[in-house]
This record gives sequence, C-alpha cells and structure tokens, in this order.
Amino acid sequence: MKITDVKIYPEDMPLKVPFVTAKRRLDVIRDYVLEIHTDEGLVGYGACAPTPVITGDTVGSIIYAVEEYIKPRLVGLELDLSLLPFVRDCMEHNSSPKAAVDIALYDLLSKKEGKTIYEYMGGKGDFCLKTDITVSLGAPDVMIRDTKAALEDGFDVLKVKLGTKPEEDIERIKAIATVIPKNVPVRLDANQAWEAKDAVKICEAALETGMNIELVEQPVHYRDIDGLEYVTKNTAVPVLADESAFSYYDVKEILKRGAANMINIKLMKCGGLFEAERIHALSSEYGAECMLGCMMEGPWSVAAAAQFAAAKGITKVDLDAPILVKDLINNTPVDFINNEIKLKK
Repeated sequence: MKITDVKIYPEDMPLKVPFVTAKRRLDVIRDYVLEIHTDEGLVGYGACAPTPVITGDTVGSIIYAVEEYIKPRLVGLELDLSLLPFVRDCMEHNSSPKAAVDIALYDLLSKKEGKTIYEYMGGKGDFCLKTDITVSLGAPDVMIRDTKAALEDGFDVLKVKLGTKPEEDIERIKAIATVIPKNVPVRLDANQAWEAKDAVKICEAALETGMNIELVEQPVHYRDIDGLEYVTKNTAVPVLADESAFSYYDVKEILKRGAANMINIKLMKCGGLFEAERIHALSSEYGAECMLGCMMEGPWSVAAAAQFAAAKGITKVDLDAPILVKDLINNTPVDFINNEIKLKK
C-alpha cells in the first residue's frame, strides 16, 4: 500500500466560553485536519493545532511543514512502521505538524488491520475515560461561578488555571475552595508563571484550604529545571512536568534528577503517538505516573490521545478541549459526552 497524497485543511471551532490561561486567551480553536491517502483507497486522519506560546507552531509554519517538507518525502512510500521514526526525524522541531502526520499514519496502520488505534496499540474491549474540566484564569468571583457550573455539569475532577501574582493566586484558591467538595480532585496549573519559592508557598496555601489537591502542573518556566526540582522536593503536592517535558530526552533528564513526580504527555509536544509510547515506557521505568493532556485541539488528535491513554492503562487524562467546543462535529471513533470519553459503539 503506497501513499499517494497528503492533504491539510483548517477547521475553526468556536468555544462555549473563552479559554484563559497565564499564557493566552482563546475564543476559537483553529484546528488543522490532515488526510493521508493511499493507492488502495484507505484514508488516514490526523490533526494538529497551532500553539505558538507553547510549541512555537503557527498557522503558517504548520502548513509549510506539511505541504512543502513532509508531504514530498512521504508520497510514493510504502505504508509500514518505518514511516513513524522517518516522520519524527525528517525535520527538527515542528512537533505539531509531525503529530498530525504521525496520527494519520497510525490511523492507516490500524485500518489496514481492521482495527482502531486503541486496538492496534494493544487495547482490548471497551474503554471509558473520565477527563477533568478546565476552570479558566479570572477574577475570584468568575472562577467561583465557573467552578460551580463545572460541578453542576457532573465533572468530578477540576483543573484550575492560575498564574499571576502569588497573593492573587492564593486568593483565587481560597475562593474556589469554598464551593468545591472535599472529595473532588483539584489540579492546579500555573502554565510556567511562578518562581520556585512562590510555587511552594502557593501549594502549601492550597493544602491548608483542605481541598484535595491532586497535583500542580508546570509551576515554573519550562527552562528552569532547577526550579522544578526545588518545587518537587519542597512541597507535598505532586509536581507534573508539562512544558518542560517535550521530548523523550527532556523526560529522561527530568526523571533522572527527580525534578518532577509525573509527566504530562501531549501529542502536540512530542510529535505524535510513536514518541508518546517511548515517553510512557521511559516513565514506567522510573516509576513515574503519566497524564495524557492536550492543547486546545479538535476531536481527531484528542481522540488519538484518548485511545493511546486507554490502551496503555493511563487513567489521568486532561482531554477536555472538544468538550469546550460550542457545536462539536465529531466523526472520530471516539465519543465525547460530558466528562466521559469512550469508543463509539
């Protein structure tokens, strides 16, 4: 089976409410769906989203990487497993467009065997993952309102965006603590915004509220591995490395140093499922738990991430992006229903 064409096209998906972090505000997800066509009529689907403030990938760079660089190297090649490391190594950086191509190749390889990606990667039977929901960064009263709404919608794990001045973030934490039941796990996410000592202070303040603080995600700048290590070794809150953990080699350095307790795998960061599998295996060697996260992406790439998580037994997932879309059109093998992600029947 030979690859005959690679196509990429945009899909804009307005959100129900703005998505706000310490890094950006988003009202619409700009997603790029990618198709790989073969001479036997099979089509593989992948997708990616530009996230300049994290991956560095932009609308223009994604299109150029696919159409001018990856596509000419893929067309005419036989479909087999060797294409996965080939795509990973065909250019430096550009992790999001490489992820879109990688996902589409896995989709093709799976379809060739009459399977879903979940089954192809070792999954058996049905699965149902429960994702958290994001409470965007805002004024304390707005975050209380959004927290109440999430709980009323049935979400039983919350991800709370923080990342301004320490005293302001502590005020936000104390505010939302008044409306969150003690049994609801809470994930704090600073998106790199704090200094290490401030991060420890904020984590301790969060614990003092009595909330069930499950983890703190990327408290310091992604380059500050010393700071990440300091936070990990000076707070009881488990630290999840996100922006610091793009590649297999990033993760290896973090885990060797004990600079984080957990690793957040995102396909847009690592370049797809092939590298995600390597990172998960490495993390397992070090006894570090993984979470499967996503950028603000559409359903195709998030569906691939969910299938990977389910196949590998990863239960912590932060895959709420499609759930935040106002009118989701979803033709993937996976359903997104409230807080549940499951294979379609």
